[in-house]
Amino acid sequence: MPWRALTLLGVALAAWAASAVYTLRFNPEVALLRRADEIKRSWLQELNRDFTSKIVIFGGSSCGTSVDGERLLQRHGLPVANLGLSAGMGARVLGAYASQQLRAGDTLLVSIEPDLLMGPLELEPLGVQFAFATGQPTLLGHTDLLQWPSLFLELRPGGYHALTLLGKIVLRQPLFRYSKSEFHRSGWHEVAARRDFQGPPVSEPTLSSDARHWLESLNAFCAERQIRLAYALPMGYCPEDQLVKYRRENLHFLYEVSEWIPVLGEPGLGADSVRAHFADTPWHPTSEGAALRTDQLAQQIKSWEIWTREDLRSRL
Repeated sequence: MPWRALTLLGVALAAWAASAVYTLRFNPEVALLRRADEIKRSWLQELNRDFTSKIVIFGGSSCGTSVDGERLLQRHGLPVANLGLSAGMGARVLGAYASQQLRAGDTLLVSIEPDLLMGPLELEPLGVQFAFATGQPTLLGHTDLLQWPSLFLELRPGGYHALTLLGKIVLRQPLFRYSKSEFHRSGWHEVAARRDFQGPPVSEPTLSSDARHWLESLNAFCAERQIRLAYALPMGYCPEDQLVKYRRENLHFLYEVSEWIPVLGEPGLGADSVRAHFADTPWHPTSEGAALRTDQLAQQIKSWEIWTREDLRSRL
């Protein structure tokens, strides 16, 4: 018997198992996302119980931190489920997470950050970890059997995570910037952290071929199930002296998007130049900024002004 090879294999499997247990149960970021999932699904149950139809909005953390579902319901009478999570999960898993919560007659707003649609749309490690940690492997889609070994290998922390975690432990710093207590009942994440950052958040966004195919598939999915669909541009911080350029770039991006799914009119073109409206990144608003974004979104939903390609072309 090749005892040496078997021993090495056993050690490797044990190391993988220990890494997977840590990732799925103790990794601070995954634990936070697991709690966010619980809160968001609880709010969804309330909306499904009390309303015949609802509005679902999804994206990365820019969505999760900027849309207050309770405010939309109490002040504007709109039953909105904020399913924004983390951009690191990737567009495919974020989209699948929102899509599986829809019923005929619902509205789906795609508020995903433009930079997530600029390259290949692959299954990201954090997305895989979230799917397994929350017991939702169907979020990974129809994967080939040959893909599963590589997916299982994603259930481990990377070197960067291990080093930064060790550094935080040594320096006695919080293990993660955000905490579970920052999530409100509707799933809105009110960011407490404050940091310096530069803006705007993305430059010259352009849809990749993968993103075009993904948006086209999402459009077909919604049309088949009688779900109203539109893209809602996220709000990001942009310095006053770059507003014109940033808005024009966003306008070009919306023109591309409009070929594949409807675009919800956004007068500000996703730009806010007030630094006090943002917390720790140009995508994460403060509570004041989130209130502003939430009220703006409410007006956009109520008016439901769709910008056609002709509308967007005339603005370019």
